[in-house]
Amino acid sequence: MADSKRTTSDPRNRERARDEYVLEGYSDIEWDMVSIHWVDAESDGGSGWQDPEEMLEYARRPLPVIHTVGLLVYEDAEQVAITDSKGPEEMGSVTKIPRQWIKQFHRLGPVASNQPIAAPQPEFPPQQRAG
Repeated sequence: MADSKRTTSDPRNRERARDEYVLEGYSDIEWDMVSIHWVDAESDGGSGWQDPEEMLEYARRPLPVIHTVGLLVYEDAEQVAITDSKGPEEMGSVTKIPRQWIKQFHRLGPVASNQPIAAPQPEFPPQQRAG
């Protein structure tokens, strides 16, 4: 049986992984924020027999269009790769989307808010707090 995949979040590997390599300049990289609308592939059914009417109805349904927003990790002529999270020494999972599946692709820029920046307010005034 093959070994299961271990990640740096696994306590047995966390310290060792940080000592083994450092991605030079990783924490200095500023990745573009992107919005992608893309058509996803899907399948239905299992290892057993399926009802033909249900499978034909499923086969006729349009493919789902997915909207994904994230940080652009990598792109080339065949694919776009994005993640939802990036820390100083770690990152979230990566989603790779074939370019042929992409319907819309937008690079997002900073948006000025119409709301003033304010410190978070307590849920209850001090006189209503217990204790």
